[in-house]
Amino acid sequence: MENKVSDNVIEKNYRECLKFNEINESKVDNFDLAIAKAALENLYELYKNGILTGRFTKDKDYVVRCADLVILAEENKDSLFYEAWRIWFAYFVSMGYAGWNELWEAIHSCFRP
Repeated sequence: MENKVSDNVIEKNYRECLKFNEINESKVDNFDLAIAKAALENLYELYKNGILTGRFTKDKDYVVRCADLVILAEENKDSLFYEAWRIWFAYFVSMGYAGWNELWEAIHSCFRP
């Protein structure tokens, strides 16, 4: 059940991201729902590894700091997900605290057994 809830949150944010970026879903290249979700999961995994190695510190108010994500994206420009990350980043600036945490909790739950 949790994955279904997580998937719903991710899909809702994906649709809002398309609207925010003024991307027509029928004309989107390399940013369909599967790619968008995989890009978030990959970015989350990079960030989680950064926390585990002591490179990043988990903020008490946010699940993830966007500045840290931008650093990771820029360091991984050769990633297949780089362009998708940039689309997500444009959307992230529009999000409030609650929406940000809801999305990252949904991504986090994808990694739970």
